[in-house]
Amino acid sequence: MEISEALVRHLYGYDRTLPLLATCEPEPAIDLATRTPRTDIRRERVTFGSTHDERVLATIVKPSEGGPFAAVIVQHGSTPSGRHRNVTTTPDNPEPVAVQWAASGIMTVVVDAYGFGSRESPDNRGRLTPTRPDLMFRTRDQRMQAVQDLMRTVDYLQTREDVRPDAIGYHGVSMGTRIGVPFIALDRRVRAASLFVGGSGDYSRFVTEGTEFAGLAEDEELVNRLTDPLTFAPWTGHVPKYVVNGEHDRTVRGREPAERLHAAMADPKEIHWYDGDHGDYAPSLPGALAFLKEHLGAR
Repeated sequence: MEISEALVRHLYGYDRTLPLLATCEPEPAIDLATRTPRTDIRRERVTFGSTHDERVLATIVKPSEGGPFAAVIVQHGSTPSGRHRNVTTTPDNPEPVAVQWAASGIMTVVVDAYGFGSRESPDNRGRLTPTRPDLMFRTRDQRMQAVQDLMRTVDYLQTREDVRPDAIGYHGVSMGTRIGVPFIALDRRVRAASLFVGGSGDYSRFVTEGTEFAGLAEDEELVNRLTDPLTFAPWTGHVPKYVVNGEHDRTVRGREPAERLHAAMADPKEIHWYDGDHGDYAPSLPGALAFLKEHLGAR
């Protein structure tokens, strides 16, 4: 089932003149060890309008001095906690990625995806449920909304005087790679990307064969073609990519789904493997930060 690039780009398009109606308020940045305010970083809670009357909620962490900054949009995986694991300091996570990276000199913008974190709905919207093909259209809409939300995040960042508009990057993990590849393919304002523990494969699809929903098989194939990163990977030649996967990733189900996506990605790209499971990627984060800072021209 072939789908034209023009049609895909049209379906993900939106009205960039939509008002952002942004809000911004400061949040405390606390050093857990001393229980005192940190002086090296600042935090803000921001919201802004997106497509379909949605509002994006994000946490910004940035250096307390200087600017304008290179900015990296950080997108979480499929987790009920949404953005908090990447930005909230806890005893078992004293230096989340957004805090570490902001302390190193860049701005991080940590986004709650549609259906996750602060945007979770009672009907569990946004979660892939492979045994419920009758919910595939909801998942299609969630993925497309998430991509448009990331584009609107760029719109918002370009209104801020403390952001360098020519130095916006992206970091996505798991689901953040699934929606991140379409995002960077369609939005040429992104100048560099790190894409962790993603892939293209049956692990992220619905099961229709042998079920009462067998009649939805053609629709399921179309949903996959419209949202799978494999469709978009060849269109990413304008952005350098730092790609990381685990040798024993039980969520992605081995190397093949990751290698399939790697092969489809246009150059320039760096492929990195670590010896571990889906969530064992922390040792690869410093390399991603160095890559992003180099390509965004961040000090």
